[in-house]
Amino acid sequence: MTESTTRLRTDARRNREQIIIAAREVFLEQGIHASLEEIARRAGVNIATLYRRFPERHTLVRHVALENMALIGEELDRATAEHPDAWGALAQLIRRMVDLQVGVFMPVLASGLEEDMRGEGGALKVRRNQLFERMEQLVRTAQQEGRLRQGVTPIDIMLGVIKLSRPLPVIGAELNELLIDQQLELFLGGLHAVALDASEPLRRQRLTLDDLDRYLKRAE
Repeated sequence: MTESTTRLRTDARRNREQIIIAAREVFLEQGIHASLEEIARRAGVNIATLYRRFPERHTLVRHVALENMALIGEELDRATAEHPDAWGALAQLIRRMVDLQVGVFMPVLASGLEEDMRGEGGALKVRRNQLFERMEQLVRTAQQEGRLRQGVTPIDIMLGVIKLSRPLPVIGAELNELLIDQQLELFLGGLHAVALDASEPLRRQRLTLDDLDRYLKRAE
C-alpha cells in the first residue's frame, strides 16, 4: 500500500467520523429531517463527500443510531467496571448518557427505520435488544440492593435520558447546560430508593429570575 493510498483511507475514515459526529449534533437540535447541507458544513466536508459516504438520509440516520448504541455500550462497560454496586454504576451511566446527549438515538423508532427494526436479524434491533437486556440486569440488581425504586424499568430510564438530553430552543447553550444538570439531579433523586434527609439541599446552583433574564439576554 502506497503512502498516498494510506493517506486517502485515513482522510476517508476521518471524514466519516466527522459526518457522524455532526449528524448526531444536528439531529439532536433539529430532528432527523434536518438539512444534510448543515451536517456537511459542521463536519467540514462538502455535500458531495457526505453523499459519497451516505447516499441516503436513511443510511446516515441508521449509522448515527448504531454509533450511539455503541457509545451507550461502552459507557455501560465503564460504569460497571468502576462501581461495585449497581446503583453507583447506573447513576454514572445515566450521567454520562446525558453528557453525551445520546438521546438522539431515538431515530431507531422513526418510521424510516421500521423495516430494519422489524427484521429478526436487523442490526438496530439486535443492538437495541442487547442493550436492553444489559440495562434490565443492572436495574434488577440495583433494586435487589434496595437502592433503586421498585417498578422502575430500563424504558423509564431511557425515556428520561432522552428528555434530559434534548436542549430547549432559544435559551442558549449556557442556560441549557445549567438546567439539564439541575433536572438530572432531580431525576436521579426520584429514582433513588434511599430516602433523603429533607434538610439536605439539592446539589445545584440556585437560579433567580435575574439569573434567567441574564441568560436569556445572552442567548438573543
